[in-house]
Amino acid sequence: MSKSPPSALVLVLTFVALVVLAAASWLLSVAGTGTGVALAIAAAKALLIGLFFMELVCGHATDRTVAAVAVLFVVLLTVGMLADVAYR
Repeated sequence: MSKSPPSALVLVLTFVALVVLAAASWLLSVAGTGTGVALAIAAAKALLIGLFFMELVCGHATDRTVAAVAVLFVVLLTVGMLADVAYR
């Protein structure tokens, strides 16, 4: 049984968190932090979007499994690409 979709308050708070993370990403890039910080912030934003705006938090287990497998494929492709670049 699936839960009810997120309320309007949850969606607004998620939007505010996304705006804060975007501003933090911009400010940290101006400050000259590394790529790892930007990737961590991007991952947090992607997680918020997936959980609340795509309603994975209240979806069926199949929906969450498909999303997790898609993320794992992206990670696998990224690791393969980085390994290829590192050993050329």
